[in-house]
Amino acid sequence: MLFLFFSCNNKNDEKNSVITEKNDFLWHDNLKPGEIPDTQVKGYLNGKEVQFQYINFEKWHGSNDNVINFSTVKPAQQCGFINGFEGFVLINKSASINQGEWVKSKFTDNPNTFQAYYKSGDNKSTSAWNCALMIESISDKLVMGKIALYFNDEQKSRIAGKFEAVVCNN
Repeated sequence: MLFLFFSCNNKNDEKNSVITEKNDFLWHDNLKPGEIPDTQVKGYLNGKEVQFQYINFEKWHGSNDNVINFSTVKPAQQCGFINGFEGFVLINKSASINQGEWVKSKFTDNPNTFQAYYKSGDNKSTSAWNCALMIESISDKLVMGKIALYFNDEQKSRIAGKFEAVVCNN
């Protein structure tokens, strides 16, 4: 009877550890959209946890670039220049980011028109990355979605979770 009790408790501990790991969104290659946590987006930049003060979705009319910025700094005005930007950027060069799902599962996969980087201080990453992006809705004012974006750097910089981004038409 004691053996059964302890073996059941071990299974529960294993199950709880998997849930905790998913909520902490462990860094890894071969990313899948179902692995994005249903928690508010959070990130780790150069090994330290960061909080996002401002998230925006920029539509650039001249170049047709679409950009999502996850910034630890808030601009002086909505959709204004982010002085001292520190955070993560996902860009689709000369193309839209649409409602639905986009995945670059492995660090070595070709991102086609997408680019990603993070900026910390004067340093801009050049590391390989992977991403799972799910845009749930796009309106004139707000984009809602989920993202997991992992960089193949020593500090395992990454972001994951649900987000709401202010739409900025530039």
